[in-house]
Amino acid sequence: MKTRNSALFALGLAAAITLGGAVTAAAQDTTRARSQRRIPVRKDQPAAAVAPRVDTVTVTRTDTVVRTRTDTVTVTRVDTVTRIEELPLQPLGAFQFGVGVGAALPTGDWRNVSKDGYDLHAHLGWFPGASVFGLRLDGDYVAMGGRETDCSGCPGAKAFEVGLDAVLRFALDRKSPVNPQFYVLGGGGFDWFSDFTAYRTTERPPKLVTGGNNTYKGAGSVVASNANIPDDQLWHWDVGAGIQLGKFFIESKYVAINTDNKSSAYVPVRIGINF
Repeated sequence: MKTRNSALFALGLAAAITLGGAVTAAAQDTTRARSQRRIPVRKDQPAAAVAPRVDTVTVTRTDTVVRTRTDTVTVTRVDTVTRIEELPLQPLGAFQFGVGVGAALPTGDWRNVSKDGYDLHAHLGWFPGASVFGLRLDGDYVAMGGRETDCSGCPGAKAFEVGLDAVLRFALDRKSPVNPQFYVLGGGGFDWFSDFTAYRTTERPPKLVTGGNNTYKGAGSVVASNANIPDDQLWHWDVGAGIQLGKFFIESKYVAINTDNKSSAYVPVRIGINF
C-alpha cells in the first residue's frame, strides 16, 4: 500500500513540476514578444541609422502666352562734319630768273651833285637742292641825273654793274598759295661808269671824288679838263633784304662803290617778278 502511494506521489510531483515549467516558459515567451515592439535606447550605444526617403513628384504644366506688340520709331538725325585738309607744301625752287625796276637813291655827299634816278635789274639765282641757301648773279643799269643847282651841265652818274650775292631765304608759310619768303643777301661786284659827276666831300679837308676815266670834265665840273684821273677798275660791296610773294618780289640794298678817294653809295629799291 505504501508502495502504491509513493508511486502516486511521485507521479503527481512530476506532473506539477512539468506544469510549472510550461507556465514559466509561456511567461518567458510573452516577455520576448514585447521586447521586439519596443527597443530600449542606451546612452552608450549609437543611434540607429535612418533610412533615406525618396519622393517622386511628377508636375505637368502647360502655359499658353499670346503677346502682340507694335513699335513705331521715328529718328531724325543731323550730322555736321567739319573736314580739315592739310594743304601741300609749296616748292621753294632750285633755279630763279627775275627782272625788276626801281629807284636809285644816292646817299651822303654824292647826293649833292646827283639826284634820284632809276635802276633796271635782272638776276639769275641757283639754290642747290632747293635749299634755303643759294647764289645769285645780278646785273644792273643805274642812271641818276645831275643837280642843276650845283652843275647845270653835269650829267650825274650812269653805270653798269655786275655782282654776285649769297642769298639766305626763309619760308614764312609754305602752305599758303603765295608761298611768302623773306630773304637776306650780300656780296660784291664790278662797276663801269659811262658818266660820273665828280664832287667834293664836306669833311675837312675836303676830298675830290672821281669815277675813273669816264669822270665828267666839262663846264661846271670841279675837275679840270686836263686833270689826270686814274682809270682804275671800280668795284662795290652790297648788303640787303627782300620779300617774295608768289612770283613777285620787292627788295632793297645798300651799295657802296669804291670810287677814287672815297666810296660813293646809293640805295636801290626795286620790285620785280621771278620766273
